[in-house]
Amino acid sequence: MDDEVVQRVFQEGGRDYFQQQPSTSTSSSSSILQSLPLHVSFDHGYYLLVKSIQELREKKEGLVTVGIGGPSGSGKTSLAEKVASVIGCTVIPMENYRGGADEGTDLDSIDFDALIRNLEDLTEGKDTKIPVFDFHQKKRVGSKAIKSAMSGVVIVDGTYALHAKLRSLLDIRVAVVGGVHFSLLSKVRYDIGDSCSLDYLIDSIFPLFRKHIEPDLHHAQIRINNSFVSSFREAIYKLKCRSESPDGQSTFFLKDEAQTDNFIEMYLRPPSANEEARINDWIKVRQSGIRYYLSLGDQRIVDKNFIIRPKAEFEVGRMTLGGLLALGYNVVVSYKRASTSVNIGSLSLSLETIDTLGETFLVLRGTDRKTVGAEALRMGITGQWLTKSYLEMILERKGVPRLNTPPLVSATSVSHNQEKDIAAPKPIRTTPNLVSQLEDLAQPWTRSPTKSKMEPVLPTWHFASSDRSHGGSVATGSSAFRDTMKLAPMPDSYDLDRGLLLAVQGIQFLLENKSVPVIVGIGGPSGSGKTSLAHKMANIVGCEVVSLESYFRPEQVKDFKYDDFNSLDLPLLSKNIGDIKHGRKTKIPVFNLETGSRSCFKELEISEDCGVIIFEGVYALHPEIRKSLDLWIAVVGGVHSHLISRVQRDKSRVGCFMSQNEIMMTVFPIFQQHIEPHLVHAHVSSL
Repeated sequence: MDDEVVQRVFQEGGRDYFQQQPSTSTSSSSSILQSLPLHVSFDHGYYLLVKSIQELREKKEGLVTVGIGGPSGSGKTSLAEKVASVIGCTVIPMENYRGGADEGTDLDSIDFDALIRNLEDLTEGKDTKIPVFDFHQKKRVGSKAIKSAMSGVVIVDGTYALHAKLRSLLDIRVAVVGGVHFSLLSKVRYDIGDSCSLDYLIDSIFPLFRKHIEPDLHHAQIRINNSFVSSFREAIYKLKCRSESPDGQSTFFLKDEAQTDNFIEMYLRPPSANEEARINDWIKVRQSGIRYYLSLGDQRIVDKNFIIRPKAEFEVGRMTLGGLLALGYNVVVSYKRASTSVNIGSLSLSLETIDTLGETFLVLRGTDRKTVGAEALRMGITGQWLTKSYLEMILERKGVPRLNTPPLVSATSVSHNQEKDIAAPKPIRTTPNLVSQLEDLAQPWTRSPTKSKMEPVLPTWHFASSDRSHGGSVATGSSAFRDTMKLAPMPDSYDLDRGLLLAVQGIQFLLENKSVPVIVGIGGPSGSGKTSLAHKMANIVGCEVVSLESYFRPEQVKDFKYDDFNSLDLPLLSKNIGDIKHGRKTKIPVFNLETGSRSCFKELEISEDCGVIIFEGVYALHPEIRKSLDLWIAVVGGVHSHLISRVQRDKSRVGCFMSQNEIMMTVFPIFQQHIEPHLVHAHVSSL
């Protein structure tokens, strides 16, 4: 299929193709993209685009031009930046070609003539100057020179990048849909029910999409259906305090590099919601000049002094806010935030003034927890740390209680009847639709999931007693409580992002209700992503990760028995876990996979400040290991699932159907027999 996409790029020939063939009319139908010849994921589309660019550069002379179009928030800018970072090309944002009026994404506000002149200059080997638009001043503030010799590839990124006026200048045309576009439609459909048709919702929230944007996407050679992921895998870590605490920091903001921004932040309550502050159901809209950014709910984790937020904000058109208000959403909180910030290496230091609160706050941000904490100490910023959001502070001042925090868990054990209601996860298998995802799919691009397909609200953790005869209350934190109270498993499997969030919440739940330390095990087949998940969790909670590969027996490894449970030095692992449980220092091995031998031991001690340790490995959930752990996490999928799907697809193409079980027994016999049976006992499973 990949070769077919690249071949299509050559067959349609971009500029040459449109010079020879007239553009066909695409109207009449309410959604011309009801059935598309190709439909791929963001990552797969990114790969196809890079591959097409590389082959086109080899087989044609001159500039390769690429257009990436789609609705606001679909992910087209992220795609353009990702491609540019790999092949070193020039990206021309269409937003710089605005006429200056506050027209949002209105087609009439784009200066197509100037953009066409710039593209023609570059394709003819001439240097050119593209405009620079300032969204705060709402006008053009200058120009930027682009040299033709440096522009072997030029990407035009914008809502109307595939418009008929530009298509004859493009070699490769890429359409990106989905992202916050679909997720917002899904949420609105969920909030207001079936009282409005989906077409009406689309026209209310994205009024220009079906008339002016969607018809152009039909001409794309590569069509990508992106997904909105509120991911803690690329989280932002914040330390926040009132500005009067660190008196010596004001000099930072007198530098020339300091940047000043002014925002209006609004929180919209769904029309069906009550007056209570269930802020996870609210929609946040942030206005910066004539740009609008949207996020769904108050998504964050608070761990000790840190506020941890996912990457969860995307740009939308200015008319989206008006459409939401017309559908019955209410602005319940609105405030102005004035921010002055400076960059300190990979970190950002900001002074933020909130008009409604009448206070100024100092905020230190970064993508690595330890780096943020170390920089705060180096700068002498010691708190008092604040972990509440500005929204929470405003609601508290208004006397509105927040109702999202679950009630405290009782120390008493649950009854036998309650325990029977807890279902263990179903056996983890790769599903058939993984195969179909690799094939050409027909998908309605403007049709978001129905209410029944909405992602469920994340469940909450609770305990299930492992001793059914036990009655009465037990003091929280006592050894009896720790030994008898076990986490109840989640009933379903989750994607990696939701699994990560659940796992972190599970750790916090254990820290609040059981004595430290909390010992976590992450198991799964090779290539499933368990190591990546372990280190993302460790970055969030600030703990250490120990790989079970460190416990290989050298004599077993020399016989290539990596997947054999007996290859692990179980007595040493049990001793290390026992030491950790009793608060003692312990020495864990360091194994050199190149030499097949232990190189040394390193000392490990779990501090009271963190109180968490993660063990990850293929056999982390084996009964002999998991009995000593507090939280069991299974990770499947990754290369494991994709290999099975690819084999099944390839065999079916030659008329030989093989079941997943047959493939697993052939390709992953150790996993099928000795690893998978343990994963079904996990407290939470991620795919």
